[in-house]
Amino acid sequence: MNFKFVKYLIIILLLANCGKQETEIKNYGFPKNESGSLNVSLELSEFKNYGNLIDRIREITCNDSIPRIVIKEENIVRNIYPIEHCEPMIFDPKGKHYVSLAKGKFYKDHFSKEIKMDSLAWTLKNDFAYFKVEDKTDVIKSYLMIFESNRNEKVDGIENFLTDLIQEYDKLKTELELNISFWEVVPYLPPPEMKNDNKTE
Repeated sequence: MNFKFVKYLIIILLLANCGKQETEIKNYGFPKNESGSLNVSLELSEFKNYGNLIDRIREITCNDSIPRIVIKEENIVRNIYPIEHCEPMIFDPKGKHYVSLAKGKFYKDHFSKEIKMDSLAWTLKNDFAYFKVEDKTDVIKSYLMIFESNRNEKVDGIENFLTDLIQEYDKLKTELELNISFWEVVPYLPPPEMKNDNKTE
């Protein structure tokens, strides 16, 4: 048999095998094991601004379906199942857990300090670790990130930020959930002035 022919045949077979690499699918958040028939896939590039994104997430959730943000990379698809409640929930994180987006930059503690990508691993392990208060223990129950921005903010950069965050989470090799929620920045309104009903004589 001609050795050149064998060499070319091997190269062709190797290239064919490379083309058949399976795409890995990784899921983040809850639910991981639900029926896929209720899932509604979302890609961040579809949305004009942040307000459109959170409205769509809420619309899907409040109509008994499951929003799933899909991030596609080479040979891997990452599905993020965001937390959403149709009714507003009370949450007092005292500055932790929040990532705030403004003008393409990401901040923690409600816009007080910019998050640098080289500190993302530390931020995940320290600021996003969630402990249940009623347990009174130092055991982490899950990881929680609340993403917030103004409605008119562009979604540019969110996908890259989420990808970097998820890659740091994967390095932890933990069974704990990574939960992500998308909230709108609520403007601070000062309390109304108290009216003095006492009449002076």
